[in-house]
Amino acid sequence: SGSRLNLFNFYRAYVQAPENFEKILLPAMSTVVQVQEWGEDQLSPPLAAVRDRLMPMLYPEQAWQERFPEFIGTPWVGGLAILYVVDEHNAYWYVRRELLSHWGLEDEELHEIAVTNLQEYFERRPMELAAAGTEEETPSMFIPVRPDSYNASRLLSRDFVSNLRHALGGDVVIGVPGRDFFVGVSLKAEAIVHHVRDRVKEDFQRTDHPLTDRLLLLSADGVSELPDLSEA
Repeated sequence: SGSRLNLFNFYRAYVQAPENFEKILLPAMSTVVQVQEWGEDQLSPPLAAVRDRLMPMLYPEQAWQERFPEFIGTPWVGGLAILYVVDEHNAYWYVRRELLSHWGLEDEELHEIAVTNLQEYFERRPMELAAAGTEEETPSMFIPVRPDSYNASRLLSRDFVSNLRHALGGDVVIGVPGRDFFVGVSLKAEAIVHHVRDRVKEDFQRTDHPLTDRLLLLSADGVSELPDLSEA
């Protein structure tokens, strides 16, 4: 019916575990059937109906530009872009350029709404982090205890970035191989940073919703890409 189905993540999951073909396929097909039953109200809803469910979502910049240029997005750092989704609780769909025009919003207004909603999402679902380090020292590494579709998107929150830097005692190296997970390491822990760089590259190849195999740096200036000096 004119719909486009992205099988990229499905294929990656299948390659990693072909014996789980049916287990991987059924949830994806259930979502497709559900979407096919949507009417105009679901496909092009009024802004008031979805305003509090608009959320930012990190996505690989190259994949966005090549496959889904009709989705609203902004290039970010580390080969990533910021896209925007409407959260349907058990699924989400990306905001299209035509829909933004229908709502009468500018890109900057959409971003402001989405980031505000993201902050409110944090307040409803506080993140529990597992820390690594000795009891005598400031923790040197944090990872989320539970996967969440918006774990990586938390890096768009200035408050979250500031709190993470404070907890790790300065600048923080971040790995975001996939949508649901990140690892934060103190820049001072050079040996761990080297290990994390290798692990992020491995996880990027295996995860269902890959983001980037590059490392990011959280500093007082914001978020930037951490250069790989070993390749210099």
